[in-house]
Amino acid sequence: MSTTEAPAAPAEAPKGPAIEILPLGQNLARVVLTISNQASLARFQQELQTLGQHFGRLQQLQQRIQTALTTVERDALTKVAEAELKDFNEKDTVFAKVWGFNIPAIANRQSTFVNTGLRLLAVVSEEELTKARADKNFKEEQVIIRGERRLLQTAEIRGFPLVVQFDQFVKVLQARRDAFLQLTELLKRAEKDEEKARIQTQLDQTRELLEKGNKEMAESVGYSITHNYEVEVLESKFVILLNQEEVNQVVAAAQQQAAAAPATPAEAPKIEKKADKKN
Repeated sequence: MSTTEAPAAPAEAPKGPAIEILPLGQNLARVVLTISNQASLARFQQELQTLGQHFGRLQQLQQRIQTALTTVERDALTKVAEAELKDFNEKDTVFAKVWGFNIPAIANRQSTFVNTGLRLLAVVSEEELTKARADKNFKEEQVIIRGERRLLQTAEIRGFPLVVQFDQFVKVLQARRDAFLQLTELLKRAEKDEEKARIQTQLDQTRELLEKGNKEMAESVGYSITHNYEVEVLESKFVILLNQEEVNQVVAAAQQQAAAAPATPAEAPKIEKKADKKN
């Protein structure tokens, strides 16, 4: 590669000693980096964006050099590209030392951030905070004061499946709340008794589902649709989506591992005794 050419993106994603694959909807994604510190996450996102834009300018310069109409224009663009490339390579080297991969390796790939650890903080009043402090399991480190805002930690959610489940259930609760509010307004505007009865039935069913789901969330992670929350990211993974060829490789590797694994003897199903639940 000449000194005037922008570094080409490798065909494959950066590889580490251990490959972690996550399912994202209908796609598979390879974990490039895991960050468990908010300050580091903010720094990484900023540097990733800045260097990504820098790499994009290099690619644009290379295209302009190839389509230049005159030698004078081509030489001028080449000189600019050489300086830009030198600056980019220096910064990209530092970036790779800190984060473990180079920007060209992921610049032309679909990438995103996946949260795998969250902290839920409820915005509470002084009265609610006093009530929380009366609980025997209360710990003072659960309270965070930010200006005039009082935040009470209700839960930490760890692990990709649990974070996904939480996000999905929050969306379901919000959809049920929106439906409840819409039906309430429709009932106010309804004129015919038959229409009122139909809307009231739907409203009662929606209220029951909303209250049931809200109770389950409150008991599990202390989340209630009636409160405002701040969600802090405790851990996030930077991932790239796999192309079809890479997906095929992952599937083939999984099949080989399954075929090589020793067969386990069949056992009779065991019945697990569950503790009685109190309603």
